[in-house]
Amino acid sequence: MNAAPSCTRTLVSEQSVQGVSGDSLEAAADALLRIVVTGERERSAVANPDWAPRRPWTDTLAPPSTDDLNVAGLAADPIGAACRAELRRIGHALRAANPHEDFVALEVEIAEMDPTHAGWRAMVLEMAWHGIGGPTP
Repeated sequence: MNAAPSCTRTLVSEQSVQGVSGDSLEAAADALLRIVVTGERERSAVANPDWAPRRPWTDTLAPPSTDDLNVAGLAADPIGAACRAELRRIGHALRAANPHEDFVALEVEIAEMDPTHAGWRAMVLEMAWHGIGGPTP
């Protein structure tokens, strides 16, 4: 009986971010945020009939992200969960490419790429990038 091979997954290697500009990663994050925020707004309106589109968003249905597979999230919202997972990978890539950049400022910059929904986007990014932007050793 053969033992299963040991698999080690690297979230983002230097090689995987070479040749990819920060601008293209930020544009990808922007596109994913548009999808996630649209879904969150639609679900929030259904779940909270008293919520009005112009009122601030105060809660999300998704917990802070980790690098683990979110099986429950995939079952409940496959597109949103997949987008959040890719947002997390983009966060790792941006951090690897710019380890000394102020990650909070980067979150704000990306959230404000759509000023109409900047609050929603900031909240989604904060949860997707939870734990990524901490101090580097």
